[in-house]
Amino acid sequence: MKYFGLLILLCAIPGIMLGSALNGELDLNGSSGQNVAVGPCTGNSSVDCIDFDWKGTFNNLNPQTVLSGVVDGTGNSAVFNITNNFVGNNGATSTTVTVGDLNSSSEPAGGTVNDPGFITFNSDPWTVTLTEVQLGSDPMGTCIGDTLSDGQTCTPAGTPFNQQNSCSGTAPYSPSNCTVDINFFFTGTATNGSQSSTVIGKFATTFSGTDYQLIDTDISQGLDVVTSDTGTINFTAGTAPAPEPVTAALVGAGLIALGLLKRKRGKPTM
Repeated sequence: MKYFGLLILLCAIPGIMLGSALNGELDLNGSSGQNVAVGPCTGNSSVDCIDFDWKGTFNNLNPQTVLSGVVDGTGNSAVFNITNNFVGNNGATSTTVTVGDLNSSSEPAGGTVNDPGFITFNSDPWTVTLTEVQLGSDPMGTCIGDTLSDGQTCTPAGTPFNQQNSCSGTAPYSPSNCTVDINFFFTGTATNGSQSSTVIGKFATTFSGTDYQLIDTDISQGLDVVTSDTGTINFTAGTAPAPEPVTAALVGAGLIALGLLKRKRGKPTM
């Protein structure tokens, strides 16, 4: 009987060690005065970048812009503060995460990528590998020539950005009475070495006193558009990978114990 009890314990340990995968919502806010800038990359005006940790001086126009060539999309990480009580990892203790910049050449919208360490937690062992920056889902077009209206949406062709104008007052609307909500979605895989989760992420930000027509015009003319950093990431439970070597060894030990038990019971008495 004692062998059978030992077998139950050894087989139960791996399940205890695997625990549960990341599952929950993470709300982020850029730290240390950093902004997000979108536009032509440093040294390559034909490639667009999303620079999550852009710091510098920009103009007071709407939208806020800077000259091209200052956006860094080489993968340097921005630090985001976790602004909600995120407890997806059985009581996660991290207060910040880092997020790597994006480059339309190495992480094209709609293409499969493998970008390890795209997101890392400062205290918890989880990291997120980026697998796709999704194409925008709003009606695609040039967006620049659209007649301004309240609630209109548009995705610049070939980009990940979903854009929506929200205007107050009555038509014809003025850009100064509008705001633009811009977001993009990504997918990935989170792991801490023994568990994994699928990741559906959304980064979003808002421009005030402008419309997406002006924003897209500035970018098309080689300017970088700047605004504040905000984001939301949703973690959904995924399938755990194969057990770690230590847990596999425990499973093996359980099977050995069962074999010994059978041998003992089958051995003739003297």
